Amino acid sequence: FLCRIGCNQLCVGGTSCCADPCQHYTVLNDDWRATNNNANVYGEHCDKDVNWQGWYRLFLGNTSVQMPERCVEMDMCGTAFPMWLTDPHPQLLDGVVQRGVCGSWYGDCCSFRQNPIHVKACYGNYYVYKFVSTTLCNLAYCVCQYTCQYTSLILCLQSLIGLVASPLDRPGNGVSRVGAKARASMSLYLNSNYTEPYPTGRVTLPVGSTLHVGVSVEVGVSVEESEAERYVVVIDNCYATESPSPDDLPQFYMIQHRCPSNRTQVRVEESGSSLRARFSALLFLYQGDYRDVFLHCSLSLCDQRSSSCTPVCSRRRSRSVSKSVPLKLLTIGPITCNIPYRLWA
Repeated sequence: FLCRIGCNQLCVGGTSCCADPCQHYTVLNDDWRATNNNANVYGEHCDKDVNWQGWYRLFLGNTSVQMPERCVEMDMCGTAFPMWLTDPHPQLLDGVVQRGVCGSWYGDCCSFRQNPIHVKACYGNYYVYKFVSTTLCNLAYCVCQYTCQYTSLILCLQSLIGLVASPLDRPGNGVSRVGAKARASMSLYLNSNYTEPYPTGRVTLPVGSTLHVGVSVEVGVSVEESEAERYVVVIDNCYATESPSPDDLPQFYMIQHRCPSNRTQVRVEESGSSLRARFSALLFLYQGDYRDVFLHCSLSLCDQRSSSCTPVCSRRRSRSVSKSVPLKLLTIGPITCNIPYRLWA
C-alpha cells in the first residue's frame, strides 16, 4: 500500500502501517562508531551481520549526532573501513531520500561503494536513517561527534585529535627556488588560516590529518611595479613521492592540471587570483611500506591582463590558462606519517 508524503511503511507494535519515521525509530547508541575511535585500540566492528529493522536515530551518549558527509580515514569509527555519506543530508521538505555510502581504504575514500541507505530530516534538528547490511567485513557506519557541516576539507577527526607535530625540515621556514625575476616559496602551515608555518625540522602527523600548504611569489626588483601587478601565481600540479626526488615513482597527485585530483580529499583555497596560492589535502599513505612523504608542486605566473587565470575545473581538468610562465618545481618534506600498528588477519 501507498503511504502519504512524509510517512513510510513501518511495523509498529507488530502491525504494518504508514508512520512517520521521525516519530518511530530505534536509538542507535554505539560509542565505537565515533570518528575518533581507532579500531587498532578499540577493536574492529562490522555491520554485515546486523539485522537492521526499520529506522534509526544516532546518538553518542545523550547527544544526537549524524553520519559524516566527508571521507573518514581508514581504521577509524571502530572499524577497518569506515562508511560515510557521499551526498549531503536532506532538508526538511525533501522527505525520505536515498543516499550513497562509501567505505574508505588506504587513501581511496570510496574504495568500497555500498548499497544506498535512506535518510530523512526531522523537526528538532536531527536525522533518521534506514540502514542496510554491508556486503563484507569490516565495514561499519560512522557517526560524527560534532556538527558535520563542512566549509572546508577538514575531518571531524581533526578537531578531536589535533595536530601533534614535530617541526618540518626546510631552510628559513620555506623551500625557495629563485628565478631571474621571481622568487617562489612553499610552506606547510599549522592552521587553516595559513598564518603560522611549522618551524624548522621534521614534522610528524597522524594519517588522515589535513595538510595546509601555502605558496607565494615575490617579484624581483628588476621588474617594474606596473608589470608586477599583472601576474598571479597558479598551482599547476602537486604530488607526493616517497623520496626527496620529484622524478621518483610512484607519484600520488593531489592537484593535477590545476584541479584537485580527488575533491573529497583536496580543496584548492586560492589559485590564480594573487601572488599567493593555498590548498589543503588529507595526509594518506597510498600503498607500499613507507612513512616519509615529500610534496612537490609546480607553479606558473599568469598574465591576468591578457587571460583568465583562475582555473575552472570540470571533471578534474581545468580549462587552459594561457599567457603563463612556468616556475621551478618546489619541494617540502619529509612529512612523517604516524601510523598506529595494525596486524592484518
